[in-house]
Amino acid sequence: MESTRKNDEKLVRTVCHTGCGMGCALLAHVKDGVLTKIEPADFPEPKYRHICARGLASMKLVYHPDRLKYPLKRVGERGEGKWQRISWDEALETIATRLKETRERYGSRSLMWATSGTGGLDMAYISFAGCCEGTFASLVGFGDAAGPCGDTASFGALWGEGYLVNFEKPGLCVLWGSNPAETQPFGIRMIRDARERGARVVAIDPRFTASAAKADEYIPIRPGTDAALALGMIHVILEQDLHDRSFIIDNTVGPFLVNSQTGLFLRERDVVPSSSEKYMVWDTAADEARPYDAPGVVPALTGVYRVGSVECRPSFQLLVDLAARYPPEKASEVTEVPPDTIRSLALDYAQRRPVACYRGMGMQRTFHGDLAFRAINTLAAITGNLQPVAPGAFVYELVLNLHGVISCNFLPILKAYDAIAKGNPYPIKALWIAKHNMVNQLPDASLVTRELFPNLEFIVVADLFMNASAQYADIVLPACTFFEQSDLLAPTIGVPGGPNYFQLQNKAIEPLYDCKPDPEILKELARKMGLGDYFEKSAEEFIELLLSSGYPAEAGITLEKLKQGPVAAERSNVPAFLTPSGRMEFYCESLLEVGQELPCYLEPLESARTPLAQRYPLTFLSTHTRYRTHSTFANVTWLTDLDPEPVLEINPVDAEARGTKDGDLVCAFNDRGRMRLKAKVHQGIRPGTVNANQGWWPEHFLEGSHQDLTHGVINPAQELVYEPNSALYDVLVEVEKVREE
Repeated sequence: MESTRKNDEKLVRTVCHTGCGMGCALLAHVKDGVLTKIEPADFPEPKYRHICARGLASMKLVYHPDRLKYPLKRVGERGEGKWQRISWDEALETIATRLKETRERYGSRSLMWATSGTGGLDMAYISFAGCCEGTFASLVGFGDAAGPCGDTASFGALWGEGYLVNFEKPGLCVLWGSNPAETQPFGIRMIRDARERGARVVAIDPRFTASAAKADEYIPIRPGTDAALALGMIHVILEQDLHDRSFIIDNTVGPFLVNSQTGLFLRERDVVPSSSEKYMVWDTAADEARPYDAPGVVPALTGVYRVGSVECRPSFQLLVDLAARYPPEKASEVTEVPPDTIRSLALDYAQRRPVACYRGMGMQRTFHGDLAFRAINTLAAITGNLQPVAPGAFVYELVLNLHGVISCNFLPILKAYDAIAKGNPYPIKALWIAKHNMVNQLPDASLVTRELFPNLEFIVVADLFMNASAQYADIVLPACTFFEQSDLLAPTIGVPGGPNYFQLQNKAIEPLYDCKPDPEILKELARKMGLGDYFEKSAEEFIELLLSSGYPAEAGITLEKLKQGPVAAERSNVPAFLTPSGRMEFYCESLLEVGQELPCYLEPLESARTPLAQRYPLTFLSTHTRYRTHSTFANVTWLTDLDPEPVLEINPVDAEARGTKDGDLVCAFNDRGRMRLKAKVHQGIRPGTVNANQGWWPEHFLEGSHQDLTHGVINPAQELVYEPNSALYDVLVEVEKVREE
């Protein structure tokens, strides 16, 4: 199924690789080496035959008039826009020399690669960083890490969607900060189908989104307060005795005893020295503490018990105590959701089982977004609305499972700010950016260009366009689109309803101009740097290496099978929960030192209830849209014709208070920066909140950009679990009308 012929056309089955993670199969029509048409390709399961506007528009990226065509070197000041065309040999020789010099002067770790590709061969950058003993920046969405932190704490897996949404016939679908109608087409199909079978759909969001318009109930919530809503619902469920006792006992740490003095789980060795590490429960049948798996044990979930001289409580009792602080009236005070709405939703959640809970990644883009995910996970666990199944394949884990190849240092992207600016924890002096528009997508863009880039001695950017990041590079390399190279696409966890298949992204056309695929660039650079023959492989040989990694989900999958079409991933024979206890953990020992062992609620860092709101009273969101994948497609006319310019969504109440009408020029600002654009006044966004869809390039704004308003403050609790999050939705601004001169 690599390619077929139809009349005088070649038809190539490939996979859309624009970064959204859906893995939609495309059929590329090629005539005389030119891509002429794209359509959805057939799939073993017809429901996955899909294409969206972005997928259709991907052809425009290939032949875009502004596409980078040749290697360039900077001849003016950084950001000045003065370039000279050079050969690939000069470009790679320059890069090799500068990387070697930097490594000799500052050490191997001073070389950083920052990429966000999700294909198998994209991960060659990790391997290259490893061969250089350098640094690789982040692994998840460049700071989109609070949700993965919450899921790692809860389930031991970076992405927990499989536990929460894959029910065959849900009675209730909760869209919790999720807008799948715009961002997850397979997810919205699942929800639509469930609704047609009788499921009720509830959308919880500060914005009345396209998905909310399809729901049975819309609940506007104060941004960043989702954990309090979940705790309020838990309170109602416990008060009404609607929790699933059996599920809690069998699948969670709920019955495990916690030492009241240390906060740690009680182990058998704490009771009987030199015995096992088994967790202890209070056996109501024997009226004593026993190992959780002892024959005939009947664990208690609540109560206070004394084991020797130690007072203990089941961790579920500690959750009960936490939830007791959030009756609906208290939760309503925090979330601004009416108490009766909280009660009604809680009862539905407990009684309309199973519940499919779709958690949006936007919801976790707050300073305490990990707590929100943990609270929602806990709500699902105590009501039995979790599927205790092993997670499927995930491409980063697949690549990291290679045979000892990877030895690079992983540094969270927000930690890289200090590494570049202050040399903490070690200096970063050379930066390679690929498949990622760092200036456009990372928080506090003005700080990045003002303080970080000047402190770097060498910057390389490999991309399709001279974007905001490339403008600050010393060497710019013209990369290929996914139509011009082959790759392996693995199923991506975190995409509800997406295809659980491995697929070949077959090359449809030869690289245009003087562009090269990223693995080819690295292969040629490796030769100049004397890194051995690891990169001396064809694309097919690299794919075969990935398939031989031993990752359970790819068992029995071969390149030859993939050439015949998509191959379903095998279910991993690993424990359902990969936590230290092997169970769902709503109580996490690792977070004791920061007081977040339970999924408590903490006020957003920047909210209308903090002192900063005296100057900047509006919460600023920068949400995703169907017209772009991050900053990709912001320059494609097929999509900008539909969405021509950035606008600031603002509620009529807030607009009137500022003398602003629809279409007026406004300026949103805070201490970090300013952004000037048109206002879009409507009631689909709650009062006190404004929004400008992210992904627009700086040149699309009249002044500044959305990332000039955001911050990169690090949450130390998240570092204990995985890595800190970019709190892009935890931002305060003021808005004023721009007066015409």
